[in-house]
Amino acid sequence: MYSTGGLGDLIFIGGYAVYKDLCERGLLAPIDDAEVLRVAESIGAYIHRGPDGRVCFIAVSRTVFSYTVNSKFLDKYGLQVPESWDDLAKPEFSKPLLSGEALISFPKPSKSTTAARTLQLILQKYGWELGWVILTMMGANSYIVESSEKARDDVALGITGLAPTVLVYGIRAEIESGGNAKFIAAKNGVLPDISPVALAKDTRNKEAALAFIKWLLSPEGQRALAELFYYLPYIKPEDTLLGRIYEDVSSNIFNYDPEEASRWERSVIYYFEAAIADPDTNTLLKKVWVKALELYSRGLLSRDDLLRIQGELGKPLTLRIIVETRDFTREYAIEINKSIAEDTLFRDKFMDSIKRAAIERYNSILRELERIG
Repeated sequence: MYSTGGLGDLIFIGGYAVYKDLCERGLLAPIDDAEVLRVAESIGAYIHRGPDGRVCFIAVSRTVFSYTVNSKFLDKYGLQVPESWDDLAKPEFSKPLLSGEALISFPKPSKSTTAARTLQLILQKYGWELGWVILTMMGANSYIVESSEKARDDVALGITGLAPTVLVYGIRAEIESGGNAKFIAAKNGVLPDISPVALAKDTRNKEAALAFIKWLLSPEGQRALAELFYYLPYIKPEDTLLGRIYEDVSSNIFNYDPEEASRWERSVIYYFEAAIADPDTNTLLKKVWVKALELYSRGLLSRDDLLRIQGELGKPLTLRIIVETRDFTREYAIEINKSIAEDTLFRDKFMDSIKRAAIERYNSILRELERIG
């Protein structure tokens, strides 16, 4: 919990949303040191200004999200390393499913910042309709796991071939796997989350705190952030593990809008967990998709047919909550986001409605496929 008793001078690292909230509540002291601001601007660091126009916090580095692959697992199925997130919706990447394995370990987004950010990235990058098709196919090709740590360990051990990961987990997986695992910068699809620093409102040692901020923005401080935490600094950390992938990651950062994501984040998380990640819906989703793949392999479905089925599986569902019937559009997700976050009874009804609608749709598609063969 944040203390307002003057016991702390500086707040360091954490998510954008936390710092924005502290800023709007007036719990941060403005950073008004001209030299600190000059250095921050010179390296391209993100500078956030509060409602009064004064600087509330500065990003000293970035936490980045993409995915990590295991080359041995991919080689087993003759798969190339996917270059971008939408590659994961290609039928070729479902080969492991036909052998009873899953390509992906995907954490529950309500328990994993990495998974939640992945949902946000894909929906922003590819749009609402196509984004849900990609996420549905990823879900069909996934073991749903309880944590980012489990997903990281799965890809490091070769249990699966891919997991969405934060950069530090990708590097750790690479080390633990002896090089079989590798963090991949998705083409124009790396999501950055800033790692900020701010002054506490009641700081008693302002000059010392400002000196530390200035050091964090210096080449030495930037290098330390890369070596100690595997954060992506604004200054390239030469001759470090991050130095090797710095350019690749930096050149593929997606123009992510955290404000936009915050408007529908909770709705999206629980929709995904009900329609795609729930054990019942996920099992049925896999069954439908395996049936479609088998018919395709026998020549009873064309590739266009297969892509049409993908679209039907991933099309946002229509909800029936008590007497109200609504399509799960972006606008509706925004409308109910606050209720999803704060009203557990409404959230339960929402998830139950989604699960019922998903099972109904998946069964309908399955019956259609069974009639074909």
